[in-house]
Amino acid sequence: MKEIIVEIKNEQGIHARPSGQIVNIAKKYNATLEIEKVLENERSENNKGKNEKVDGKNVFGVMMLGAEKGEKLKLRAISENGENPEEEAKLLEELRQLIEINKFFE
Repeated sequence: MKEIIVEIKNEQGIHARPSGQIVNIAKKYNATLEIEKVLENERSENNKGKNEKVDGKNVFGVMMLGAEKGEKLKLRAISENGENPEEEAKLLEELRQLIEINKFFE
């Protein structure tokens, strides 16, 4: 399992089209992708249970995160039995490029 934290850089945040882009990349890899919002006060009592993990291969789940510009997401790639760390790393790097560098091409 590998994980990274990325910051949403595009103006509109993650809406339908960016969600689809994330899912299309995730489906190219033989690894599970979990995504969750990184809350500023992640350990506070008020936020307990609010940073829900979603399946990165489900467009509706990704959209439901409602991530806006400036918010951070934790991306976690998990290959079966942890046997393919290269695949996990490639998936996460491709998503980092999409989200932080290319800003979903918007």
